[in-house]
Amino acid sequence: MSRLIKQWIPVLIAAITGLVVLAGYLIPSPLLIYYRDRLIEWAVIVAAFAFILGLFNILRVHGGRVVRLRQGWFYSLILLLVAMVAWVPPVLYGPSGTPTRQMLDYVIGPLGASLAALVVFTLALAAFRLLRVRRSAGAVFFILVVAVVLLGSTPLMGLEWLADVRDWIISVPGMAGMRGLLLGVALGTVITALRVFVASDRPHSEF
Repeated sequence: MSRLIKQWIPVLIAAITGLVVLAGYLIPSPLLIYYRDRLIEWAVIVAAFAFILGLFNILRVHGGRVVRLRQGWFYSLILLLVAMVAWVPPVLYGPSGTPTRQMLDYVIGPLGASLAALVVFTLALAAFRLLRVRRSAGAVFFILVVAVVLLGSTPLMGLEWLADVRDWIISVPGMAGMRGLLLGVALGTVITALRVFVASDRPHSEF
């Protein structure tokens, strides 16, 4: 009885829920669409509570490290301060409030630009190391594509034509690669769901 409750009932609930949601997308039935939408809303609510639980878990783990002055407590303190700074304005003023917009414009935006700048140096270093390790036509082609994409993004005089080449690379071969990745993710999701449905994997029972 204990094995039935801990292993098979969660799998049965997950399987029925997944089948109802899938049927709601495939079969144009008002009843299935209604239950599909309700289940998705419940999933969003559960995800929100899981996010809050994860936040409290971060506060507990890193707060305990700061209180006990364990190794790396200073980084835990910085993490807690940053989490509080990022969490307080949206809660107090809403997602469209002035402090929230200022935080997005003056903190998160510049940080994103800094990370994008670091990507440029990372690609340049990867291209240099690739030439040192493997000197082949594929490596040269990779470096040429990276150079065109990077130079096409810069506002340099006389290189306006590279912007058109960059747009073509992103919209045609880049989009083809992105679709391949999305298809792989979709197939992996379907396979994982099927493994849960046939009880090959039981993630809901592994406590």
